[in-house]
Parts: sequence; structure tokens; C-alpha cells
Amino acid sequence: MTTYWAPLLHIYQPPTQELHVLKNINEECYIPLFDMINKHENAKFCLNISGILIELLYEHGMGNTVDLLKNLVAENKIEIMGTAKFHPILPLLPKKETYRQIRMNEEINRREFGNIWERNGFFPPEMAISSKVAKIVREFGYKWVIMSGIACPIDWPYDKIYTSPNGLQLFFRDDILSNKISFKKITAKEFINELSIFYKFQEGNNNSDTYVITAMDGETFGHHIKNYEKTFLGKSLELINDFEIDPKAKSKQDDITIEFISNLDQHFPIASKKIIPIESSWSTTSRDLKCEVPYPLWSHPDNNIHKYYWKIMKSLNKLMRLADNLDLTQNWDVENYYNTARYFYDRGLHSCPPWWSNPLRGAWSPNLIYNGVELLMRAALNAQLALVNAGVSDGDGYFDSISYYHGLLLMELYSTTKKNNNQ
Repeated sequence: MTTYWAPLLHIYQPPTQELHVLKNINEECYIPLFDMINKHENAKFCLNISGILIELLYEHGMGNTVDLLKNLVAENKIEIMGTAKFHPILPLLPKKETYRQIRMNEEINRREFGNIWERNGFFPPEMAISSKVAKIVREFGYKWVIMSGIACPIDWPYDKIYTSPNGLQLFFRDDILSNKISFKKITAKEFINELSIFYKFQEGNNNSDTYVITAMDGETFGHHIKNYEKTFLGKSLELINDFEIDPKAKSKQDDITIEFISNLDQHFPIASKKIIPIESSWSTTSRDLKCEVPYPLWSHPDNNIHKYYWKIMKSLNKLMRLADNLDLTQNWDVENYYNTARYFYDRGLHSCPPWWSNPLRGAWSPNLIYNGVELLMRAALNAQLALVNAGVSDGDGYFDSISYYHGLLLMELYSTTKKNNNQ
């Protein structure tokens, strides 16, 4: 029997990232990670790199890192996935903006990777999935989408591939194994030994081949855990290549093969049953689902910062919809203000501000929250100025609402910080 290991890595930096942090991550993670992959002939990694990270690397003189990546793609050691350019939580976006974010990222993929890049796999930021998002992904022509294991609505698929009603292949990461790797709870040798027997003893498995998908932030390797790209990923590739597997776990029939997720359908049948993934993210717990909170780190009903943030977003979405319909050819000021609003709005949709608004889950930074909120406020100001210069007053109420909830959000940032310091 063969176990197909399909590894996936995700790398991303927000548009507000400080330069010294970006340089540090590039030196500690991206360059060593790509160098490690280059040294192993058996390497096959699906990689999601958000378009904004590619732009940031070029903008700040780190284009050599992108060149390393291009070489790995050309050598078929890395397959680039589709995603949303600025890493927004897609189920929480207006449909129009979801399309725009995906298109913008595709433009960068085509520019950087040319004809090598194809619409195979799609990575929804934070693996935040919904039936709406899955439908849009398929409409773009993607073959498959990756999700957290918690999104799986049926018995765990390890020897067959399920699809959505519109034919999109649905793949689920093994959350337990992926988190063991992410938090350094397993060594490379233990991981390989575990792979060699993974799912072999599942009820109903009649000596069939199986597949395992691991997925995690690429920054884990070298940045969050020093030299981990060598001590775990590199070592795992070496063990698979040299068949250094525990003899008790390995037989002539028990092999491990590294494979792209895109190629798993060459080894496993497509199930006749169609399924719809459960709305969730890779940070969603079973308790969150019981409470009907599918995206807890970005939109939690008990989190006042989230509440005010999405009040701002609701009015801003409507304000931008009005601005999108303006005739930009009649007035230079209107065009200038609109383009400025769109620039900040696209970037302001990134997922980080609400993520940093979770003190009870260990993620709290008022300044990083406001770095993102400031982009939204600049978008609102310029959209309103575009409307004013065009003689349109329909946006006044939306702009007043944004200003109101902006004030409440600032007050909440202060009171939450005060509460945290008093505990």
C-alpha cells in the first residue's frame, strides 16, 4: 500500500507590514525555505503566496526571493495556487469584491509565472469557506479547493475524493497532524513513521492506498521555529527519499510518495456522492460550530471590536458601491479621489485587523488593528470626496455611520486594553 503525502504551505504578509519585519521573515524563512526545497529532488509542495506578498518583496528590493520561487515552479517542485490578493475573509465580503480580489491575484500569478500557472488549486484565506465561496471558485474554473478538516461534513475521506454539486474537488487538511507539525509536537522521524501507517487500520480500508494532506503557514519554518525548514521539512524529505522508516511500520507494500494535491485524482476515485462543506476556517473549533460562529477570529458576536469593525465595513461597502458607479471621465478630481479610495479599500479588506482583536485567544494589538482600520477610513474619506465632487449626496448617511462606529471602535480599543492591563 502507498500513502500519498500532499504537503501545502501558505505564506502571506499584510499590506501594512513593517519593512524590518518583512526583511526578517524573508531572511529567516522564505529564502532558506526555498533553498531547502531546491536541494531535494523529491520535493513537491503546493504553495499559496498572496499577491500582496509578491508585490511587497519587489517593492522593498527582495525580488531575488521571487526569482528563487520561479525557479522552483519551473522545476515542478512547487505548484502555485490561486487565492485572494489581499488575504480577506471571503465569506464575509460582498460577492463583487470576492471576484475582484481573486482576479487581482490571478493577474499577478500570470505575470510572474506565465503559462506555467494554471487554475488548479485554490486557497481561501484562512481556509474560510462557505458554499458561496466554493461556487465562485468553481465559476473561475479552479479544479479544487483546500479547507480545514473541520469543514468536512462526512466520514473522513482518505481513499476517495469528494466534489461539490458543481464539480469542484474538495480537499481537507488533516488538522491534527498539521497542528502537531506547526507546534513542534512531532519529529520528522515520528511523522514519517506515522505516515507509513496512516489510515491503514481504518475500518473498511481493504489494503487500499491512502492520502494525507498537511497544510500550515510557511512562516512556521524558519521564522516561528528557527531552522525548522531543515530539521523538519528537509529531514522528512530525506527520510522518504532514503526509505528510513521504522522497520516495524514498513513492509514492501507500505511506501510513501510525495504528490501534488492536483494529481491525487490520478490515484484515487471521485466519489459519486456530492457534498457541501461546512462553513468554517482553519481556526474554527467544534465548539464554535455548535455556537454557530463559523469565523470566530474575524466575526464573533461577543466581540465588540468585531461588531464595530463590521458596522464600518457594511457602510463602507455601500459607499464604495456608489463610488463604483460614478462617471470618472467628466472630472479629474472625481477620478483621483475614486482611485485613491479604491486603492485603500482593496488593501483594507485584509484579514489582520479583526484577527488581532481577540485578546481571549491570545491575539491582541491595538496598533495592528488600527493599521488596518486606518486604510478603511482613508477609503471612506476619498470615496465620499469623490461623491461630493460628482455632486452626489447619497453617501452622506453611510459616511456619517462610518465616522460614528469608528469612534466607538476607538473607545473599545482603549477600554479593552485597560481591562487587559487590570487583569
